[in-house]
Amino acid sequence: MLKTIAIILTGAILFAGCAFVDQRVDLTYERTVNAKGGTGEVYIAKPKDNTGLSKKPSGEIIIGTVKNTYGMKTADVITSNDIGDWIVKALIQELSFAGYTVMPVIELPDDVPKGIDLTLLRVFVDQDVGFWTVGAISDIQFTVEIWKNGVKVKIINVMAKGDERSVMGSAETKGISLKKALQSAMQQAIPEIIKTLEY
Repeated sequence: MLKTIAIILTGAILFAGCAFVDQRVDLTYERTVNAKGGTGEVYIAKPKDNTGLSKKPSGEIIIGTVKNTYGMKTADVITSNDIGDWIVKALIQELSFAGYTVMPVIELPDDVPKGIDLTLLRVFVDQDVGFWTVGAISDIQFTVEIWKNGVKVKIINVMAKGDERSVMGSAETKGISLKKALQSAMQQAIPEIIKTLEY
């Protein structure tokens, strides 16, 4: 019985590791920061994308790698979601809960009373093939420029990771890892944003 289970598990890992099919992830977010103290309106500009991520001919963004059991890339992790929108929606959820009325705009107004300008630097999920499980390690990096009364008052550098493991190393596992990384990024950014805007 144990021998059969071991064979099945090994086969599953090998099957997952040798797949040559792209894995499609849906970028999701669940609020995780319980910050309060926000007042009034805060404007969020459309993020500048400096990630350098490429696209498939179909238009889907290549956001990570699928690897075999030897650690060699066999396929891509792709998404049809807009990465900037994903991060902005996370900010809207967290800042709205904190008490702000959030106003997404293309560019910040010149005399913006409270504003946030993002630059995306890295969003990627890599497959980490272990002995019993396959890991998905995500890396998210971006800068947050905080503006008050038309003046840039602070820049926050956010670097966060997410880690999720499963037997099969599925697209779902990679999506969860990316969500965890973004939650960690929000835990860093939101308290600093509120503190800078309000004090």
